[in-house]
Amino acid sequence: MMIKASMGALILAASMTTGFSFNAHGPLGHGVQVVGAFSGPPSGPGPGTIVDWTVGQSTARIGSFAPSGTLEGNSFYVGYDIPRHEIFIPTEAGTTVVMKPGTLKPIATFSSLPGGRLARVTPNHQMVLELSSTQIAAYSTRAGYSQRVVDPVGGNAIIVSPNGHDAFVGGNMDSTITEIALPSGRIIRHFSVPRSGDLVWAHGQIFSADIKTGVMTVLNPRTGTITRIPTPEVDPSFSYSDIPGANAGFMQVAVSPGQQYVYAAGFSGHILKFSALNDTYLGEVPMRVNLQGLNQLSGLAVLPGGKTAVVTVENLKETAVVELSSGKILRLLPHVASNRWLVIR
Repeated sequence: MMIKASMGALILAASMTTGFSFNAHGPLGHGVQVVGAFSGPPSGPGPGTIVDWTVGQSTARIGSFAPSGTLEGNSFYVGYDIPRHEIFIPTEAGTTVVMKPGTLKPIATFSSLPGGRLARVTPNHQMVLELSSTQIAAYSTRAGYSQRVVDPVGGNAIIVSPNGHDAFVGGNMDSTITEIALPSGRIIRHFSVPRSGDLVWAHGQIFSADIKTGVMTVLNPRTGTITRIPTPEVDPSFSYSDIPGANAGFMQVAVSPGQQYVYAAGFSGHILKFSALNDTYLGEVPMRVNLQGLNQLSGLAVLPGGKTAVVTVENLKETAVVELSSGKILRLLPHVASNRWLVIR
């Protein structure tokens, strides 16, 4: 159920479901705050909605950053600047909306990369990087949000090295991962890692998820070593033109707080686990919200402590808190789905 909030946002109630348990002060992740843009298509109009959920609470705050059914309403992966407490929401239309968490009230809008639906704030909090299918751009995080860099390197996945010196860009349709120096924007190298659906940094290496083949590729950017890890997360009939029709495939990838493990949400209804210490596949955990059909998992964020995660069940438009060791559902948030979750507190 939704009710009108005093700040103009909406509050959406989370629920417990029959047969599921919930412990607000235990493994649920009490007090952890996650944000995500509502799921939209790879291009075209989007819902224009963002969710801010303090996981231990029974309600989530829903805000509007653009009218539903517009290009301004289509965002994929929001960025967050910790010192300034600002959410950056890049959109298909080439505008970026800046919001404050909690109230979800827009505080600024600036012109940005057309088609750039993905944002990452650099570790030094000086720039927000935005990525489209053909370009990457960098903007200052300070008031004015001036453009700093534009490069002809696109995709749908980006990760920044912990020291902030380099950005790595890949894409579902690309044959390589490209390394870009920051803040200059100079293109340094290309690594032979194809079809990066998502990228994370763990234990000094980059993990790249291939949605089509079910291969997790591990790149050591210091040595150039590439390790490919096959998994059962494969749909032989997979088509990029009909991703919602797939019954397997990697979606968001997340790393445990200590960087020992990497997890991947799968359209098969499994969370796949990898060791970041020895680059091996450790198996999968089934997650069953829908007991009678598909559980297509998309957005994934491991919560502090490393025992639980927030996961979106894309085909049900629901989000769950799940125990990573067993797949046990701890709480459901109905009518909320994000392809990319971000832990901000």
